Amino acid sequence: PLRIKIFMWFVHKQVILTKDNLIKRRWVGSSRYCFCDHDETIQHLFLECPLAKLLWRMIHIAFNITPPVDIDSLFGTWLARAEHITAARIRIGICALLWA
Repeated sequence: PLRIKIFMWFVHKQVILTKDNLIKRRWVGSSRYCFCDHDETIQHLFLECPLAKLLWRMIHIAFNITPPVDIDSLFGTWLARAEHITAARIRIGICALLWA
């Protein structure tokens, strides 16, 4: 779906309005993520947070796909490797999970 494609493009460009990006735009507020008390960055939100790690672990168990190590590898070597391992529907499903 188009909205997920646009969302993934925003993740790739690292322009999602996470708290670290809001602070760059002179937003006044805490930079801490409400669920785990770390700074809220795109890297943390999608890869390092305990909730994200749980999601990636479930993907690994279900589809035997090793999680990406950073946002750059998510859109570089990881998607290319996942393309050969899985069907397009599984890749779309993973992107939809990240969007959700």
